[in-house]
Amino acid sequence: MASANIESKEVSLHALVKLSTFHHNKRIFASLGGTTLILKLMFSSHMLAVVVPKCTEILANLSSNGDGIKYMVDQNGAHLELEPVITGLLSFQHNLNSLDVVRKPALRALLGICRAENGLVKSAVLSASGVSVILALLDDSNQEIRELAINLLFLFSQHEPEGVVEYLMKPRRLEALVGFLENSDKGDVQMAAAGLLANLPKSETLLTEKLIELGGLKAIVEIVRSGTIEAKENALSALFRFTDPTNLESQRITVELGVHPLLTSLLRVDSVTASARAAALLGDLSMRTHELSVVHPKKPRCLCFHFTRKRLSVCAAHGGECSVGATFCLLEAEGALDRLVGLLEKKVDATAYEAIQTLSTLVREDSPQRGAHVLHENGAVGPTIEVLRWGSESLKGEALSLLEKVFTRDMVELYGSTARLPLMQLTGGSFFEDGHLQRKAAKVLLLIERYSRSSSTYSVTGLNNSF
Repeated sequence: MASANIESKEVSLHALVKLSTFHHNKRIFASLGGTTLILKLMFSSHMLAVVVPKCTEILANLSSNGDGIKYMVDQNGAHLELEPVITGLLSFQHNLNSLDVVRKPALRALLGICRAENGLVKSAVLSASGVSVILALLDDSNQEIRELAINLLFLFSQHEPEGVVEYLMKPRRLEALVGFLENSDKGDVQMAAAGLLANLPKSETLLTEKLIELGGLKAIVEIVRSGTIEAKENALSALFRFTDPTNLESQRITVELGVHPLLTSLLRVDSVTASARAAALLGDLSMRTHELSVVHPKKPRCLCFHFTRKRLSVCAAHGGECSVGATFCLLEAEGALDRLVGLLEKKVDATAYEAIQTLSTLVREDSPQRGAHVLHENGAVGPTIEVLRWGSESLKGEALSLLEKVFTRDMVELYGSTARLPLMQLTGGSFFEDGHLQRKAAKVLLLIERYSRSSSTYSVTGLNNSF
């Protein structure tokens, strides 16, 4: 192929397109210097149109099935310089003379390479203006090109999300993105579209409002309900835009779409990412419950007409009338509290971290008794103390923050002796350690000592008064 005429090259390339789909053949091809030769042919300006499409197909095959840049090597096994390759593949997309038979495999190759190497994504974005090139492809008439473009934009948006937002806010662009979210037949497309949204700044409130209006939020919730696990992970990340505790109306719309049972069910899946994000989203929704559960006083009414009225059920954690729909109450979400405690017991750092933060929303700093009692009744305090023995430094810090709120006098009587040893180990036996974690541990330990002395004083006083 290296020295043959154009006709022979075409025949050879046609055979190589088929052969390069097999893993074993890829290794042999690369070891013989085939990758270097293909790149040389592909970017040679004098090559005929019949040669370039075959070269791009072979390159796409070499990078497919997760192989990425594995076979982007010379005959000695040394990795090739890929930044010029990225630039060249992108150039096919804005070259008006490029045909779809070139553009599609070039996009597949670009996607395979960029998925494998984050540094090349950055290069494509910053050096080759990749975002602007690929954004234009969302308007392409070819469905496959549009789908490949959304997958690439998901990767590129991690580095340059601002230009994507500006593009999406133009007429009919956001509708197209919602269409990708709704395409349940293409799990990879759904995953990429949800991931793209997750990467966009949450401060873009107009984008959030338009997504709700166009059915984007509903489509995201549907992915959480029935998408692939990879699509669910990205959809959960995209949901944070709609559960922002500062946007009560957006939270309410999200809850009305039935997210609580979906999030609760995801607390038990094998995916650590999905479980952690589900726990965090429940925490976002739970942050406003105290405020929403406040029962405002009403004007007195004649009791004779209301003596049979059922008494309001008071929430054990929030002290008001709670429900999932009205106050986003975590206690009212069936199974949520038990499963959050279960995440602590699994001893996985990422999920335990989010579980503790969510459980913390039940305990008010100015009035912790109700929340502390709820955590005690549901078996959450013991596993939180246990975190001090096995968790990472950041996780232990979250556990200490929760214990500091939970340790009222009653809770110290129940858990003080259990917590004392791991706390002493964290402080190194000293109340005056310099480290942040040690200071927090010392603070909780001082609470235990204070309430323990106070309880002892009460016991002695009571004993003296009995004589």
